[in-house]
Amino acid sequence: MTEVVTNTAPPLRDEAAAAAATAATASGVAVRTLAEVADLAAVTRLFESIWRPEPGNPPVTAELLRAMVSAGNYVAGAFDGTELLGACFGFFGGPAKGGLHSHIAGVATSGHGRGIGFALKLHQRAWALRQDVGEISWTFDPLVRRNAHFNLTKLAARPAHYLPDFYGPMHDGINGAGDTDRLLAVWNLTSAPVRAAAG
Repeated sequence: MTEVVTNTAPPLRDEAAAAAATAATASGVAVRTLAEVADLAAVTRLFESIWRPEPGNPPVTAELLRAMVSAGNYVAGAFDGTELLGACFGFFGGPAKGGLHSHIAGVATSGHGRGIGFALKLHQRAWALRQDVGEISWTFDPLVRRNAHFNLTKLAARPAHYLPDFYGPMHDGINGAGDTDRLLAVWNLTSAPVRAAAG
């Protein structure tokens, strides 16, 4: 069930923004929302380098991201200087923008081990709270231990549903040609565990 937070208290928004800024500084990146075509094209190239899909089947396209941003959805990148090391894309779900679904997030190999994924998620949380959205959901592969640890322990998201072969065959460098079982995680942005995890 989606929790709608209306008129999120400014202190909580400020707390979330401060936590996001601290995480970005700790990882040595600047995280910002993206809207320009050149930046969105860089996001698509980053995702392609991470997932290594079959030719003609990118995880997202710059055109899709441009349309999503224009409709008020979330696309952000983590930069070390001018180098894009991580990105995250999410879109609103029903009813009436009650929740944000974080569709895809990834960090370049050269950025691993720096906490960039954590910085991106805290930026997304702060952004969502500014939109009066109190919940973000996403799916992840529950068989990848580091993903489970990151999502359920580091971020304090909660498992909601097991989704067998959710995407069908994906044929990329990460998923291969096997089943794409996923766990739907729900992140209650105002809960005590999430606030504690955000630091």
